[in-house]
Amino acid sequence: MIHTNDKKQPPLRLHIFGKVEKFATISPKRVKLTGEAGKKIKGYVRIIPEKKYPFKLVEQKEGQGKNISYTIERVVAETGEEYLLTVKNLKQTKDRYFETITIKTDTMIQPEIKIRIYGNITEPK
Repeated sequence: MIHTNDKKQPPLRLHIFGKVEKFATISPKRVKLTGEAGKKIKGYVRIIPEKKYPFKLVEQKEGQGKNISYTIERVVAETGEEYLLTVKNLKQTKDRYFETITIKTDTMIQPEIKIRIYGNITEPK
């Protein structure tokens, strides 16, 4: 609803229609790191640019959060260039956590990609 100062039509209804296209396939969209404290716990995300909207990741190849570390690797696959994000748990005690990895791209269509990370670390058995 749009409100104007026009006395004949103060409120106007505005409908916008359009096709939403994805610029990349991101699978999975979030990472859940679940396991026992002291064990190696990893998760992976594939980032595949759509042919219509090619882009490159310009973020550093590795990084670290409070409870995670990650690496980004460029991979040439049958379908073209894609990226593999590997996320490793660093938490060594029972806990739950939430972090977000923000990866910069070279496109104005989507300058950043955000990947949410959920951690659920349990006591060792």
